[in-house]
Amino acid sequence: MLYAQTEEKLRHAQHALNRAASENIVELCKRYLALLAEYRSQLYELANSGIRQRSASTSLTDDLAAARKSVRTAIENTTRERNRTEMLLLSITTVSGYEAVEMLNRQKYEGHTDWELRASGVKSTGSSDHDLMTIQEAVNIASLLRRDEHIAHNSA
Repeated sequence: MLYAQTEEKLRHAQHALNRAASENIVELCKRYLALLAEYRSQLYELANSGIRQRSASTSLTDDLAAARKSVRTAIENTTRERNRTEMLLLSITTVSGYEAVEMLNRQKYEGHTDWELRASGVKSTGSSDHDLMTIQEAVNIASLLRRDEHIAHNSA
């Protein structure tokens, strides 16, 4: 344990993210990413401080090498976790019109599998023109469906 208090906060934030609901997953991702950034910054400060000092003693040199390795491993793990969480956040918040249509069809939104993207919006081919939704509405619905899908997969 390099920074016990921060590591404890990280565990709690990760646990909360793993138990997130579609209503709060975006906020929990952002909170977790902020803690990961704080921890990573602390690790870099540690790596750039006393760990780099040279010593004539073999046992102290071995201890410093082990400490450097521990910090390097923690930085790599934190970076990997940050990248994973950033990709999750991006996947549940960034949806194109084409991706929205694909998601609506895959999820059989409103019982339809024939949603299509048009210049004027998104609609099911079997519905009338007054049932047309804006592209932004379709993107918002698809984003919510993605969050729900992630949460269902995560809880399984």
